Parts: sequence; C-alpha cells; structure tokens
Amino acid sequence: MDLTKLRHILAVARTGSFSRAAQEERITQPALSRSVAAFEQQYGLVLFDRGRGGVRATPAGTLVIEHANALLAASADLERSLRLYGSGEGGRVGFGMGPLLASLLLPELGEALLRNRPGLQMTALVRPPEHLMPELLNDRIEMIVGNNWQITNVPGTEARHLATLPLVMAVRAGHPLAGRRNLTAADLADYPSASAVELTGRFGRGGALVCDNYHILRDTVLRTDCIWLTCAAFVAHEFANNLLTPLSITDLAPIDTDIWLIVRKGRTQSPAALAVTDQIVAMLAALS
Repeated sequence: MDLTKLRHILAVARTGSFSRAAQEERITQPALSRSVAAFEQQYGLVLFDRGRGGVRATPAGTLVIEHANALLAASADLERSLRLYGSGEGGRVGFGMGPLLASLLLPELGEALLRNRPGLQMTALVRPPEHLMPELLNDRIEMIVGNNWQITNVPGTEARHLATLPLVMAVRAGHPLAGRRNLTAADLADYPSASAVELTGRFGRGGALVCDNYHILRDTVLRTDCIWLTCAAFVAHEFANNLLTPLSITDLAPIDTDIWLIVRKGRTQSPAALAVTDQIVAMLAALS
C-alpha cells in the first residue's frame, strides 16, 4: 500500500479539488491526478466523481478515505514511536534490581528518567539478583543491576562492573556501642543483627531480622539495638542527622560491595535500556 498515494487521495477528499490538493501536496496537478488514477487502476475502482461543483467521493472512495485516515494516523504514530525509541526517549524496558540498589537508586532513577524521557515505559523487578536470572534468561527483562558476584559467571550472560560502594556497620544513636572506641567483632556478639540475607556466622549470637527491604531494615535499626552492615550511601542522611552512627571495628577489614550489570551475551540492548544504564552509571559514580 503506497502511503503517498493515500495522502494524495485524502488531500483531494479534504479540499474537494484536484488543483487545491496539488497545491497542498506541493506537486503539479497532473502529477497528483496520475497518482490517484494509478491507485484507481491498481484496484479497479473509481474514487471520485468529477463535476462542475468539484469532486465527490464515490462509495468506494468513501471506504478508501476512511481506511486511509486510519492507516496514515497509524503510520505517523509508528514513525513518532520509532524516533522516540531510537533516541531512548520512548519504548519499553524491563530490568531487575537487587534490593540494595533498588532502595538506593530506584526512586531517583525513576524521577530523572520520567522527567527527561516522559515517553519511556519502565518495569522494574526488585528481587535478590540470583532470583532475577531466570527472568533475564527468558527475555522478560533486558538486564540486571545487582551486587551479587555469584551472578557474574552464568553461561549465556556477560557482566560489566559498574561501581564499588563501601559498606559500614551502623547502629542507632544512643546504642550501647555508639561512640565506643577500640571495638572488636567480639563486642558485637550480644546484640541482634539486621541484614538483607541470612549471614553464615553472623556477627552476633542474639536474634536477627532478615529482610530484603532496606527501608524496613533501617527503621528496625533506628528502633532497636540491632547492628547493621549496610551501604554507607544509603544511610548518609541518617548519619548526617545523628540518627544512626557508624561503628569502627578494629579487627574487621573494610568491606565493599561491587555493583554489576548483567545482560544476555550477544544481545543488542534497546536504546531505552542504554538510557537506563547511563543514568544508573551516573548515579553510582556520584555515590562512589
């Protein structure tokens, strides 16, 4: 179906004149007449009755005009969508995030992208990275951003290191350990712990809250004597406002967490996925 011929037909129907339609389309009247005639000949139809009062659509012409309007509107929508898709300003992207990264980045990520790319449709799955791998391998998401090194060696995927973020041991202000110097790991033994995953040989012999929602972990630590190994960037506000305080453990080496991007090997990422990745990289660079 020749969209140019359809556009010429609609111009004639709209103006009621071949000469005015030719002016609108910026072509000569004979060229426009040949375009319409070629369409009529191709399908064995007469689209317009010509008379002194101008041209009038035949029943066949009315049918063509109705569908031509829909086709050209759909074509315009597709062209606009493709331009937005190609620039990363439109289209759909599904991605997975580990709980830490989601708590740390997702609200600001959504704000930045939807402000600058309001046509972008994002679906974010928040789960432990190893639980997101089936979603990636089944093409339900395009990428995973997480901090579990175990997912960087899965066959059929490739990993890109994005950033390294420091971790810190934190307790509430007023905790019995807050402000104490020369603490050792043994000093933590009698206090409960909070963590996103169950820790083998955890720091304390007391109770524990294991929860993959970092906001819930933060609120629990603020209200209890839990000790919490967390990302320093996530609790920067609480540190600055003396709600939480870091602990310095003399026999505990500094701990970092590596942030990885995992994608299917050999797959071309969509412009939308690249836009999301670029924004995440920029945010991680500011944090690290």
